[in-house]
Amino acid sequence: MANFSIVIPTYNERDNIVKLVEEIKKIVPYTSRILIVDDNSPDGTALILQDLNIHNLTVLVRYNERGLGSAIRYGIKKAIELKSDFIVTMDADFSHDPKYLPEMMKIALNENYDLVIGSRYVKGGGIENWPFSRRIISRGANYLFKLVSHSPINDNTSNYRIYSRKAALLALECDTTNGYEFQICSIFKIIRNNLTFKEYPIIFVDRKTGKSKLDFREILNWFLYIVKLSLSS
Repeated sequence: MANFSIVIPTYNERDNIVKLVEEIKKIVPYTSRILIVDDNSPDGTALILQDLNIHNLTVLVRYNERGLGSAIRYGIKKAIELKSDFIVTMDADFSHDPKYLPEMMKIALNENYDLVIGSRYVKGGGIENWPFSRRIISRGANYLFKLVSHSPINDNTSNYRIYSRKAALLALECDTTNGYEFQICSIFKIIRNNLTFKEYPIIFVDRKTGKSKLDFREILNWFLYIVKLSLSS
């Protein structure tokens, strides 16, 4: 039986994370670990999870580091140390509905793809409750990355993914991308090495509780990374 690890970065997600973990445990059909990477959330996210006493749940608290990309990378590294065959990454706020996990896992396991992406931008996918400005930013970011990298993937910025071990090791080479730019760096490494991928349609639903971590600084860092990528291509 293949081993899956599910990596979920958190920062101030106590209102979402318990329900999400319980939902994942209910519906995931494969042997799996849930690895929460928490950046020492002031709201006690880690503490509330540790009180759950779930045997396959590991809460990894980082005290001196911040950033989505570095948290995902940390979780992937731990999953590899645990001999995981496949590594799932997803958000903690229910924008990535866990109901898609069983089918995405089945595709990764049975069809031998190195990367399965929960995609908003293929037939059957979409977005709910996002303002027009966020839609423009997301579409523009994907278009710009495709232009620079010639990526054949439609949704390059989705964090809802399943990496094979081989793809995960390539993603770890993105060791200087600590924010949202990690998503495109890992895609860039994977397509440049001719690994296989498949996009699976999902409906992305904007968070109902908590605050988005995407701010102007993150957007600026993302675009600066695109410039760097274009100069090196």
